[in-house]
Amino acid sequence: MLDLAYKNIMRQRTRTILTALGILIGIGAIVALGSIAEGIDTMVQSGLELTAGKITVMEKDAGFFGVMGELTDEDMEVIEGIGGIREIVPMLFYMENMIPMQGPEWTAIGIDPSKGEYFIGENAEMEDGRMIEEGESGVVVLGYTIANRYNTEVGDFWTIKEDDFEIVGVIEKTDISDIDTSIIVDFDDLMDVTDSDTYQMIYVIPDDIKDTERIAENIEDASERLDAMTTKEMARQAGEIVDQIRIFTFAIGAIAALVGGLGVMNTMIMAVMERRREIGVMKAIGATNRMVLTQILTESALISLIGGIGGIILGVIGSFFVSSIFGGGQITAVVTPMLALTGLLFALLLGVVGGFYPARKASKLDPVEALRYE
Repeated sequence: MLDLAYKNIMRQRTRTILTALGILIGIGAIVALGSIAEGIDTMVQSGLELTAGKITVMEKDAGFFGVMGELTDEDMEVIEGIGGIREIVPMLFYMENMIPMQGPEWTAIGIDPSKGEYFIGENAEMEDGRMIEEGESGVVVLGYTIANRYNTEVGDFWTIKEDDFEIVGVIEKTDISDIDTSIIVDFDDLMDVTDSDTYQMIYVIPDDIKDTERIAENIEDASERLDAMTTKEMARQAGEIVDQIRIFTFAIGAIAALVGGLGVMNTMIMAVMERRREIGVMKAIGATNRMVLTQILTESALISLIGGIGGIILGVIGSFFVSSIFGGGQITAVVTPMLALTGLLFALLLGVVGGFYPARKASKLDPVEALRYE
């Protein structure tokens, strides 16, 4: 039946190719746009590794991940008054050259050198050079991606605003975007360069990880202007954002794919009309309604399958272009096996749904009337 279906759809090769192209474009859109959502999810999940066991404190309504917030020393004093805390780590961010729809070219992160392990992790090692030492000024450490992107190495200088800083180290690749694409600088140095007396984020490290939720609640109760989020809460909020992006991107691709599905239906209706006499012969020599129905559905599904496979290939190629346009290198498009499988199954569904009406119409043909058809 598959062999017969292939021969039948190749009778009108140009029409088949154009029909499959409609499916291909729709599935390609689903895969390409969906890969951005998967890339964002991967980036968020890797970023959550940095906050495991920590409480992230930001100003309320401070935008995505607190980049627009302004925390002060008074906020630090509020947090210090809460018991069960081992360490408080303020962090300052400076973003260079914000590019629309892409984000910053690079981000400088100001942190106390003695508390640097709370940002990069205790197990991170140096690709070259060393970390900033306590009390040291005028130096920076680059993430692996930034160092390679700008072809810099230990001993070179990096300019933040108008001040030059010597590069003393490059962190090895961690596959955590927040680390690989950042520049680490002494907290006080960055405060001076940006002429700032506020900062955007505070990491709070509890004495006992079991008290994380309780301490977060106490921080919010102690100040109406502070948001204290645990890893669990950040994962929930990030998951909601990623799910919304998935729905939005899938809806855009689905519209294009549905147009392709209508093309499949139109092609199969024309095929049934052209082959009425042939179908009549099949039924006259013993083909049942079920066999005719299955045959037409197989043909429509085969056209959609060809389009779906082509769409996945197009989506993989397109994901890199979409990533470069919207991610600016910060977000890597990820075509997961589940995303590819979803695209392929959706293509098959379009083929079956689009081919059902003409297939049913063909199965109900009266063989006597069909044989008379010219």
